[in-house]
Amino acid sequence: MSLAMLHVIAWAAAGSTAPRSASRVAQSRSTAASPPLIDIAPLVRSYENGDELDADTVARIRDACSDWGFFLIKGHGVPEELVERFYEQKRLFFALDKPTKARIHRTQDNSKGWYDNELTKNKVDWKEGFDIGAQDGDLDGVGLDGFNQWPDEGFGVPDFEPTCRAYYAETHRVALVLLAAMAQGLGMPADHFAGAFDRHTSYLRLNYYPVCPQPDEHQCIGPHTDAGALTVLSQSPVKSLQVLNGGEWYDVAPVEGTFVINTGDVMQVWSNGLYKAPVHRVIAQRDKVRYSSPYFLNPNYDCDYEPIPSCVTDERPARYRPINWGKFRMARFAGDYADVGAETQISDFEIR
Repeated sequence: MSLAMLHVIAWAAAGSTAPRSASRVAQSRSTAASPPLIDIAPLVRSYENGDELDADTVARIRDACSDWGFFLIKGHGVPEELVERFYEQKRLFFALDKPTKARIHRTQDNSKGWYDNELTKNKVDWKEGFDIGAQDGDLDGVGLDGFNQWPDEGFGVPDFEPTCRAYYAETHRVALVLLAAMAQGLGMPADHFAGAFDRHTSYLRLNYYPVCPQPDEHQCIGPHTDAGALTVLSQSPVKSLQVLNGGEWYDVAPVEGTFVINTGDVMQVWSNGLYKAPVHRVIAQRDKVRYSSPYFLNPNYDCDYEPIPSCVTDERPARYRPINWGKFRMARFAGDYADVGAETQISDFEIR
């Protein structure tokens, strides 16, 4: 057993942090009253140069994943000009009339496209959305949960598709850097999870939250966890996102030039609960329009995920049975589209 694994085992048993690297132990976890802001520029440089990942950044990410499941990043390298162009195209698209957008409405058989009727925990969200995703790693492919529907020339938004594709590629790049850091933070090689994403099914969601006359009676998105491995979120400068931590709701305020990151259910399973998939929500606004775009990093359809070796010990046995991503994803999408009763959760796979 490697020294890194031994340190992770000690972290799990003692409730303190895992090592900053295979040879040294980090300081105790943060007790800050909000998710931390992490400069990942050193991590990005080490990852892209093929060097050992920056140990200090890995440690900060690991602690944030275990304390909050939420953190903000700067130094990510996504051009600000691209983000601004992407948000302009998003505003143009959602400003179209509903009959036009409905020409590419998603359906029960295709999870990609425009919609205004999504359910969270069987309640309709106060928002419109547009989903773009990969099938077996290909934005032009057809897969288990559908295919992409792009606005044609008649929509009058000719730059929408190329801008979305460019933005998708950049957020995917950032997500893979973070995935490597999360693996190393659990005492595994940085590329440990890579094979589960070589035919990934990740998708980008464009959210539009209109003003709500009765914000106390509606939520833009109700409390939920994200189903995939991790999420890379950008948001317009309107404070609505909240995360649940220690029984309290905390605002995740927009910070210019940053992305908000959260761990998902897949990562919680892989880490055997050491990284947590946080419950979060988006509250409605009476007089402010808000936009956001989460990029959900999701594994291959045929990926079976379960707690990884470094996170399982005699004192902390595996908490989850193996879960097939394709089956889990389709069950969750069915709950987005229609009220199918109790929503599928990773808790359904807990070993009791």
